[in-house]
Amino acid sequence: MSIRQTNKLIKFMSIRLIDMTLQQIFIDNLKRIRKEKGISQMTLARKCDTTSNYIGQIEMGRRIPSFNKIEEIAAALEIPSYELFAFETEKKPEEQKPKTKDYLAKMPLTIRKELITRLITNIKKDIDVSFNPQNY
Repeated sequence: MSIRQTNKLIKFMSIRLIDMTLQQIFIDNLKRIRKEKGISQMTLARKCDTTSNYIGQIEMGRRIPSFNKIEEIAAALEIPSYELFAFETEKKPEEQKPKTKDYLAKMPLTIRKELITRLITNIKKDIDVSFNPQNY
């Protein structure tokens, strides 16, 4: 894999990390707001015409609701839907932006191993190419 391809992979991973951050903000806000309002998952599910299992899966990050379902959840919580995506800036800077190592730690082991293996392989190839006298 070339440096250009490696850069594309890194860019793709960065986009995925941003997506995961937005999803985590949504999950954190949903849990917090639901608990602040004293609403159980079962009650929220009933108000949204779904199951408590579905709400639980959303809060665990295993399911991603549709835009329509997000609006239903917001209406059930009696908040504007954008509040589910609001990022609190009062937190300390190190809490605002999760570190890459934290994402890697949360990745499934098989994906993490594959990613590390591919990166190491590509770095070794790039080093070998750079030390090859024919490339000068």
